[in-house]
Amino acid sequence: MIDYTGIQCPVCGKPFSAEDDIVVCPECGAPYHRHCYQQEGHCIFSDKHGTGQAWKNPRSSSGSAEEKRCPRCGKPNAPGALFCDHCGMSLTEEPPIGPQNNYGQFNSRYGATPSPTDFPQGQQQPQNPWGQPYGQTPPYGQSSPYGGNGQDGQNPNQPFPGGPAAFFFDPLGGVKPDEDLDGVSASDMAKFVQANTQYYLPVFTNQKKFRRNRFNFCAFLCTGGWMLYRKQYKLGALLTAVMAGIYFLSLYCSYASEDILLRLMSQVGIDLDTMMPSSAQLMQLGSLLAQQPAWELILIFLPRVLNVVQLVIMIVTGIKANKTYRKFCTRKIQTIDANFPEPADREMQLRTQGGVNTPLAVGLMIAYMLAVYLPRLWLLI
Repeated sequence: MIDYTGIQCPVCGKPFSAEDDIVVCPECGAPYHRHCYQQEGHCIFSDKHGTGQAWKNPRSSSGSAEEKRCPRCGKPNAPGALFCDHCGMSLTEEPPIGPQNNYGQFNSRYGATPSPTDFPQGQQQPQNPWGQPYGQTPPYGQSSPYGGNGQDGQNPNQPFPGGPAAFFFDPLGGVKPDEDLDGVSASDMAKFVQANTQYYLPVFTNQKKFRRNRFNFCAFLCTGGWMLYRKQYKLGALLTAVMAGIYFLSLYCSYASEDILLRLMSQVGIDLDTMMPSSAQLMQLGSLLAQQPAWELILIFLPRVLNVVQLVIMIVTGIKANKTYRKFCTRKIQTIDANFPEPADREMQLRTQGGVNTPLAVGLMIAYMLAVYLPRLWLLI
């Protein structure tokens, strides 16, 4: 519960005491004496709700307990923030257990070696059996940090003897928060991507710095469905329509050519239910196929050609997906920066326009299953 003691009532201007009966606006959090709120009948900031200019806790700017301090960089953030405004670190994770710095977090959890300044005054930095801070490798010529050859057979880089090494998760995948990605910082890119940022941020950085790409197997398998899931609606809808058209055209040609193939096989005496065709029968079948009209040959061979085209589209999508997604994210973030100068509005747009569309992905999966299995069930009936 928030302590409003000493904060002034917006109506009467008197500071709250511990004995006052206080009510809070559910929209902006403005506190009132109960009789003051009843006197006004509504929140006096109601005309500013949703604009970012409503009531703000005067203690927020001075680093009160309401603020969320980033476990990575230590910067203060708004109470409801999900990601750090400075580095993009998630603010919803539980802190690790172990030696802590001034922000209540252990720096080495995020890949950095703790320094003496990370520990409160009077608290000595923990050291391993070689007299070095935990997280550093032993001096040259001494045992491996993972060999368990420290004192009493313990791993010298474990801050707690007998326990496993601390596992840490970096949502930026080791990328610096201020890393420039085509005019967009890595922290803003993480706020927009949201899901699986530890994969995409390093990929985007390698694309920009070293022109190295990475094959996206999800995009390869799902093609347009993956793009729709990542909110690339225009390109995703186009690619989904193309792949669906290829599938249904191939399905139609396969069913239409089945009667033609059965008729030709019966002419050369091939019965797949009783025996395998001989080489002589296959040669006769090939001769008959060469004598058929062009439209029948198209019906017979077009499904094979379409399958090859479909595979080529899937491979190209897997190769180009990450680069296309990076350009999409950059363009969207730059548009948000231009249209929403207010920080609160900007953060909201990054959350709503970015991320993924899970309901759409589930709907596409159901539609795909129906498209694949309904024709087969119809043939069985």
